[in-house]
Amino acid sequence: MIRSATVEDAAAIGRIKVRSWRSAYAEFMAAPLLGALDPVQEAADWAAYVTTMPGGHRLWVAEGDGAVVGFCRTGPADHDPDLGTDAGEVYGLYVDPGHVGTGFGRQLFSHAVEELRARGRRPVCVYAYRPNAHAVRFYQRAGFSLDGTTRLDDADPIGVAEVRLVDRR
Repeated sequence: MIRSATVEDAAAIGRIKVRSWRSAYAEFMAAPLLGALDPVQEAADWAAYVTTMPGGHRLWVAEGDGAVVGFCRTGPADHDPDLGTDAGEVYGLYVDPGHVGTGFGRQLFSHAVEELRARGRRPVCVYAYRPNAHAVRFYQRAGFSLDGTTRLDDADPIGVAEVRLVDRR
């Protein structure tokens, strides 16, 4: 089941983010950065985000067996003026590592993209860390294409470039 996230989901979202990052990014992100991730702090950050969510943003969760197993955040593609003022973005998609490959990610991503489109957001883009070939393939299977755009936030301690994938339907 896919539904809008609530403050009560913040602890699960925080745990999923930390577990997902440590699992998916271990080969290309610094171990100290991943080790410093704190699920309690993440939960507090997500609770604050849910209560002050900017207009046009959405936070979705996927549930399996009564527990949150993944989350996805969407909104306007404000940092991509080349896509136009109506563009939407999937800001992040994370599924608990124990549920990767079970279909929750595909369902969550499809729901998020369709909801953006229903709000008139076209095209829709998503970014993935360049070395994360698994994520890039996932988005390509969903109909998104690499368009050659990359970004790297010099102020971001992660220091890993992202590639943009776009679906213009």
